[in-house]
Amino acid sequence: MRDNHPVWDVYDQLRTARLNEKYYGAQLQKHEQWNFWSEIIVAITSSSSAIASFAFWNTETGSDIWKFLLVLSAVIATIKPLINLTKKIRLYEELLAGYRLLCHDLKDLKIDITQSQSYTKNHQLKFKKIIEKQRTLAAKSPERTENEKTKLACQEAVIKEYPINSFFIPGT
Repeated sequence: MRDNHPVWDVYDQLRTARLNEKYYGAQLQKHEQWNFWSEIIVAITSSSSAIASFAFWNTETGSDIWKFLLVLSAVIATIKPLINLTKKIRLYEELLAGYRLLCHDLKDLKIDITQSQSYTKNHQLKFKKIIEKQRTLAAKSPERTENEKTKLACQEAVIKEYPINSFFIPGT
């Protein structure tokens, strides 16, 4: 059972860091996929593309699909600079790397606490340094609002990865 021991701050931060690592990884993957497919559509419909010369496009169905792809490509080419997809990808990469390092530091601290069977002043000092790193990362999010569905899925995964009974509580 969970009590009010201060070591829970470490474990809560570990789970939060892992949540953010998973969340920003998922968001990065989503943005990379959007970028990939938008680049593919623009490349396929470019006038220098060999795909544009396929005989299929001369059929009625092919012509309709080609017109749709051309319109889609024009829309993508117009909005892509406005949504700054590559900048968001770069920011998500930075956040993911930062949260991976933060998570690693917190896992190390968790191991130290478990192995020493105590939560000492030295552990508390390490934890304060880790919190400073976390503060810097939290300010870098490129999102105004989080994707609740993705966040919930990540929360469930973290709870399974780090159930409450997986943590050592000194004095219990």
